[in-house]
Amino acid sequence: MKYTIAILLATLMLFGSKTIDAQKNYNTAIGGRIGPSYGFTVKHFLGEKIAIEGLVTSRYFGDFRLGGKSHYNHWNSTPGINIAALVEWHFPIGRVEGFNWFIGGGAHIGVWGGYTAHPWLDEDRPYFLTGLDVIGGVEYTFSKIPLTLQADIKPSIHFVEYLGVWYDQVAISARYTF
Repeated sequence: MKYTIAILLATLMLFGSKTIDAQKNYNTAIGGRIGPSYGFTVKHFLGEKIAIEGLVTSRYFGDFRLGGKSHYNHWNSTPGINIAALVEWHFPIGRVEGFNWFIGGGAHIGVWGGYTAHPWLDEDRPYFLTGLDVIGGVEYTFSKIPLTLQADIKPSIHFVEYLGVWYDQVAISARYTF
């Protein structure tokens, strides 16, 4: 594990020393993400068009109501944690500097609380999920301030314990660039 972390850090330092080029307006950015899943995001460009993004998110399972009646009576605020790693390809939109669209994919791993955190399982215990993600969206990087804004959709398919799809992963991210 120590060797994996050392190799990852060495790779990030090597690619992090590249100069900023026309396709991208920053090397690394860190910030927050809001949507059905919310949390932290880090994006780092490995080249002119290719970036890696890491997400650490949670999800609020509050009292979801339709027409005044609780849709799932047993949902509450016992979220879990999900970690995703994505590779993204960026392309310019028109002639607007700093405005790009992107598409990519990756994988995730997570753990969630007991029964009240997942209405699709009838077991009162924490559970584990892992699966694949796809992502697509737009990103704008401001030229005068160190800020980038991103809007995306990131559906996920899960393969372990909970077999299913989270299709509602629409989010907005704001990141500090450096």
